[in-house]
Amino acid sequence: MSNETKRQLEEKFVVRLPDGMRERIALQARENTRSMNSEIVHRLEATAGLEAALDRAHKIIDQLMAAAPANEQAGARV
Repeated sequence: MSNETKRQLEEKFVVRLPDGMRERIALQARENTRSMNSEIVHRLEATAGLEAALDRAHKIIDQLMAAAPANEQAGARV
């Protein structure tokens, strides 16, 4: 499959960026030797991974908080 065919199959999405964001992304892309598109895709993928990790952390915290009263009562009996 040629690069042109691949490009035609890729989804395209137009985004309006707030003032100054394009320049910041362009700078980061240059620093990371990526295209702006690759930089944006990389950041979106990284954010999704961070959100999943944060969800797991919240579940663990909830479990620990739920277990805390039982642990405090057991400690009081010692």
